[in-house]
Amino acid sequence: MKYNFDEIVERRNTNCEKYDKCEAIFGTDDLLPLWVADMDFKVAEPILNVLRTRTEHQIFGYTFQGESYFESIINWQKRRNRWTIKKEWIKHCPGVVPGLNFAVQTLTNEGDKVVIMPPVYSPFFTAATENNRILVENNLKHDGLDYFIDYDDLNEKLKDAAMLIFCNPHNPVGRVWRRDELEKVAELCIKHKTVIVSDEVHSDLIFAPHKHIPIATLSPEIDDLCLTFFAPSKTFNIAGFATAVAVASNENIRNAFWSIIKRLHLTDGNISGTVALEAAYNYGEEWLEQMLEYISENAKAVVDFFEKNIPSIKTKHPESTFLQWIDFSALNLTQNELVNFLIKDAKVGLNDGASFSKTEGTGFMRLNIACSRYIITEALNRILAAYNNLQLR
Repeated sequence: MKYNFDEIVERRNTNCEKYDKCEAIFGTDDLLPLWVADMDFKVAEPILNVLRTRTEHQIFGYTFQGESYFESIINWQKRRNRWTIKKEWIKHCPGVVPGLNFAVQTLTNEGDKVVIMPPVYSPFFTAATENNRILVENNLKHDGLDYFIDYDDLNEKLKDAAMLIFCNPHNPVGRVWRRDELEKVAELCIKHKTVIVSDEVHSDLIFAPHKHIPIATLSPEIDDLCLTFFAPSKTFNIAGFATAVAVASNENIRNAFWSIIKRLHLTDGNISGTVALEAAYNYGEEWLEQMLEYISENAKAVVDFFEKNIPSIKTKHPESTFLQWIDFSALNLTQNELVNFLIKDAKVGLNDGASFSKTEGTGFMRLNIACSRYIITEALNRILAAYNNLQLR
């Protein structure tokens, strides 16, 4: 089946966070919202068909995850990432972000140090700080266009840390970590006996020739330290179903994490989320491959546009995710001035780079490219017009 990703679907007035919260987030709804990480694309037809069939049953009582739920997850990871998972390693979680917080609460103690690698997804910060842990920042190194892990600094930071929250692939910088990079991280975590909580929610959104490697697959020693999260939410645009997966081969880690899920009575999930997850992993691959091709072209269009029209604004094609990290620092604006420039002058709503790190994110913004190419083109033209006016001031 051929999918039409050029189609523009009206999302306003559907309690859609991306569009209907613009006034609250940006102070105006008179802009193109290109921020929160969901897509403007319709869900794959096979997922819709399975949901329709389940809905037509017309009874929505108490539910649980059956054998087909576990089989779909096991088969997906084996097929896509060569990761062999056992059923007993798998636990349901109502979203990756809740999972990060549950992991911090159950695998560390108040006052423990939790290491993250900024610039990084903002809930990584709050998973530590809002749970009374000590946040430790191992900033990524930036060579002007790409990002790399600072292993010497990481070694120091892990010496007395209880946990590393690791983003694989990395949001917002779009890196797919190579095997040798992952091995160095794993080596240091083994050395310091540090638990790794690996957020791999973007792991299906990989652009060739890059390959995702779950960090837990590197060796039995690192697997024994890992709690890995992933979900079909970003991959198949079904984040609203609040369904994610936690995997740990280590029984102690798994049971500790599961204890809070049980205590909060969150074990069984919801009907739509379970059904959508199974359908996505069983039947969604054709849609996914077409979608990746489309957003890859969107990413290329963004790179080409800035290179041609505003070469001082720097970006690169992400290796993963539908989120593009853009360096506006050459405009010599403060972060507040940059945010206001994009909202008020360009009338586009992007994620503020400072939300990913007040130091490493300054001068940057994150652009969601999972939308019609028409919208991407319109947004870029608005930025160019605003930039040209800025030069005349």
